[in-house]
Amino acid sequence: MDEQSLRNLLTIESEKSIDSIQIFEEIDSTNSESIRQIRTGHTENRVIVASSQTAGRGRRGRQWLSPKNSGIYLSLTRGFSLEANALQALSLVTAISVLEALRDLGAKGLQLKWPNDVLCEGKKLAGILLELQQKEASRFVIFGVGVNIELSADSIERIDRPVTDLGSIVSELPSRTVLLASLLNHLSRNLGEYEVSGFSSFEERWNSLDCYRMSDIEIQNGESRLIGKSLGVDADGSLLLQTEQGTQSINGGEVFPSLRPIAE
Repeated sequence: MDEQSLRNLLTIESEKSIDSIQIFEEIDSTNSESIRQIRTGHTENRVIVASSQTAGRGRRGRQWLSPKNSGIYLSLTRGFSLEANALQALSLVTAISVLEALRDLGAKGLQLKWPNDVLCEGKKLAGILLELQQKEASRFVIFGVGVNIELSADSIERIDRPVTDLGSIVSELPSRTVLLASLLNHLSRNLGEYEVSGFSSFEERWNSLDCYRMSDIEIQNGESRLIGKSLGVDADGSLLLQTEQGTQSINGGEVFPSLRPIAE
């Protein structure tokens, strides 16, 4: 992969929104490098992509296993004038963007799991980690995206949840450059739309793809646990949970299928 080949595949909108592209064979974490660069004053919109990560990070402090050439590991840094409370909805917009990019490349049967996992037949295909950074008066969001491309049997065994890869669900694997360009193009377009109209224009798209919508689920957030029926998300990206005490709006936590049905 080289920068010029990648830029040749970007839309005009993407090209204009990305000031710098940095490509690494190996790095500790593309998100960590993005944070370091912001803190040292490099605050332009940039893409950092790596063939492998030695300390990839996922949500809730988990490790993101990142063997060489087994996936695509990227971070997009973008400045925003939005308030910090918009971060959750940005996470959902990112997941929609990743799903749409993969679907354009031939992946079928994809679904979303709140707040930002991309699944295929219940197995995790892609994950997202958004991190907010403040530098003086400016606010930046780092959009970390990991997509499994070709996982070895050993890698699958080491991951503590069901996973799949792109190679298992498409008839022909796209090149890493084509995959990265598709991800950036969809992400740039949808982030631009979000800045103009917020999450309301994405609400229906998310709910049509939500794998647990209208199903009984359990939400764990620290030591707390809630069981109810998922009603999908609202116009702010919050998860609506129908419980025995009424409908609650959920802004954080981990979603699991419920093993105990609730009373109607």
